[in-house]
Formats: sequence, structure tokens, C-alpha cells
Amino acid sequence: MSSVLEIYRITEQLFKLVEKPVNSDDREDLIEKLTSLLEERELIIKENIRPKDDQEKQLGEQIILWNKTIEARLAQLKSQIQQDMMNLKKAKVTNRQYADPYQDVSVSDGMFYDKRR
Repeated sequence: MSSVLEIYRITEQLFKLVEKPVNSDDREDLIEKLTSLLEERELIIKENIRPKDDQEKQLGEQIILWNKTIEARLAQLKSQIQQDMMNLKKAKVTNRQYADPYQDVSVSDGMFYDKRR
């Protein structure tokens, strides 16, 4: 099997994975699958392949189109993860403030500062 065809096969798998809607519960499994496929594809790409005929050039063009969609979807996935992390951080702060509402209050009442030496 030629390297271009192998990259095409892996990119097609990546494309199919990112096209499916992802919920928060399945996201970790999806990330693991994506990572393994991207690493496998990277190893093949490092061989510095060139298309040999017109069929491989067409496959290369399809790979480029799919790759744009894959990159956009991965950026969306990253922003979803960042948003979930921000929401979790806010929830932690809110829970901590609810448990101890006077934790961050600094009281300076009753203190006297002598300005003389």
C-alpha cells in the first residue's frame, strides 16, 4: 500500500470521528482515538512522500479538504474543553464561598495607625 493511500485511510478515519457529535462523557475516549491516529499519520508523513500519479494527487487534494474540517473541529473541541474547565473553576470558587462566606473578608475596623514616630 502506498504512503499516500495510507495517509488517506487514516485521514478518512479522523474525519469520520470528528464529524460525530460528542458529549462530555465520550470526549476522553474520542481524544485518545484522535491522538493515536494523528501520531500514526505523523509517522507516515515524516517519510516525505510525493504523489506518483494523478490518482494519488486526487487523494492528496481530498486529504487537504478533510484536514481543514478536522482542524476546525479540533479547535471547537479545544474551546469546549476550555469552557468546561472555566465552568468547573467557577463552581469550585462558588462552593468554597458558600461553605465559608467570610474567608476572603479582611477587617480593619478598630485598628489604629500611629503616624508619629
